[in-house]
Amino acid sequence: MKRVAFAVAGLALVVGVILLRDTDGGNSTLPTAPPPPTKLKPYEAEQVLVPAPQGRPGTPTNVVARGGHHKIQLTWSGDAPGYEVRWGDRTKLVTRPGTQLDGLENEREQQIEIRAVDSFGQRSQPATTKATPRADNAPYTFVDRFDQADEPDLQRWRLTKRTDCARATSGDGEDHDRLIISSSCGTRAVTLRSRTPFVRTDDDSRLVVETDAPGTGGKLLLDLVPGPVSVQGDPVLPNAIRATVSTDVSGNSVVELVPNGTTAKAIPPALPGVTVRWEIVLTRNGTHVTRDGEVVATSPFVPEWREATALVGVAALAGDRIRAGVDLIGYRTAKADAPPAVPTPQVRVDGPASSALPIPDVTSGQLRIALIPSRESEPVTAVKINGVEVPLRPAIPGTPWKPGAEYPAVADLPKEAFTDNLNVALVTQERVQVTHTDVELTGPRSAPQRQPGTPLVDAKPVLADPVPEVLDASGQPIENGAAFTRGRVVIEVRINALDTAVAGLAGFEVRLDGNHVATVPTTTDGPGAAGRWRISLNTASLAEGPHAIEVKAFSTDPEVHPETGYVPFLLKP
Repeated sequence: MKRVAFAVAGLALVVGVILLRDTDGGNSTLPTAPPPPTKLKPYEAEQVLVPAPQGRPGTPTNVVARGGHHKIQLTWSGDAPGYEVRWGDRTKLVTRPGTQLDGLENEREQQIEIRAVDSFGQRSQPATTKATPRADNAPYTFVDRFDQADEPDLQRWRLTKRTDCARATSGDGEDHDRLIISSSCGTRAVTLRSRTPFVRTDDDSRLVVETDAPGTGGKLLLDLVPGPVSVQGDPVLPNAIRATVSTDVSGNSVVELVPNGTTAKAIPPALPGVTVRWEIVLTRNGTHVTRDGEVVATSPFVPEWREATALVGVAALAGDRIRAGVDLIGYRTAKADAPPAVPTPQVRVDGPASSALPIPDVTSGQLRIALIPSRESEPVTAVKINGVEVPLRPAIPGTPWKPGAEYPAVADLPKEAFTDNLNVALVTQERVQVTHTDVELTGPRSAPQRQPGTPLVDAKPVLADPVPEVLDASGQPIENGAAFTRGRVVIEVRINALDTAVAGLAGFEVRLDGNHVATVPTTTDGPGAAGRWRISLNTASLAEGPHAIEVKAFSTDPEVHPETGYVPFLLKP
């Protein structure tokens, strides 16, 4: 049979495809499985035709390199499924025409090569460029560039979360000059709260955030709240400003500005892993949001307050994990300082009393708490802290108390609560859920030592999931659930990802009803990154009824787990 090569085009997703991710879990008493292969040999069974490499891809064009603080941002033009970027002794594979090189030494020029990589691992001739990372010396009244080894600085920041599902730590690997917020909290926002007040001036006042969030899904939330609030819930609190950046199904950025905001222009998709500069700008005539200096949303709202709490939060899609890099948070406002900090006590809500040791030199303290009532009732107005009843008040006057809505409140701590453990009990007979507690103690003591940690979500490249689809003889999809006529069908395999970097692709195997029918290597000049392949299969000898295609992709890195995709199909009698 003559070998057939099929054209590469399109990346549409298919409804009904089942994706399974291999894991390394299991019973340690079972025999150890052999490591996955990192090199594949081409194979095709009878009645199967697999595609072959064609001409090499074209060299990327229109390369633009921009140096930033410890980083270089790159963009280029090209339509290849993947690209290889080399600088110094490092290499990364990406699937979009742009990327960011992080963790670089400022003022040291970098020589960079960019090659297009086709579906079989063939490389183009390199496009070359050079750039030099530059220190960011822009004027701020408050700024943190998060380039220490043990971020975040607890004198400046608190991480607030509903459960123990998130961390804020120094980055690992190339992210060592960034703060990494990593979360498995799903759609609930994880929030970095500034202890330094945001104090408006009569002229322009700005909250500046440089981050690669949101990634391919989820949200970035920037809040200015006129009161002692630590969480970012819905609805937005009275007189607060919130800019929400989300990603639609096409990857485009969508910005919402509350209150009374309107979108000023369409925003092109952000490249995965590339830092974007967001600013909330307060002027005499209103509020607006900029992305990399361009206005993207406006509002006529001019707040009456002079001082606010700045909150920077990230949230993932339902069931997803998130890893967000933060390069900078700064103010261009009136000068303000964070209050002196002391170690943060542990808080136990409605549990058995725990022993508490006094913290010396504390001058004042505040409990911040978020509540959700289960039904219509009167607000909770008191709380017992270490056995002493104290008033509880809304953090923002005018916040509604209603079922299902988060209600932030505060209580001033009595002296009996200047301890390393706080026992908290709501003074109410109603069912009220406590979603967050946060304690602020101030005094002449220095802030607790910063603790180095490891992000919950690592930065190691992974393989994208292979997505198989069965098409008719002309390469067209059929209605969901419809049966195919015996004869030739086309198995289309797509491997693509929006990740910052992907693991090298060694190739994939195809099995029909558990039987190995094809292997397609993708390492002609080096590892592949992504692609689309069409394999011809003659089904004349197959029985009528249901069948299943399994595609298993392998990496050139033995530490990266294979990924598997399945698709069922039916044959007519």
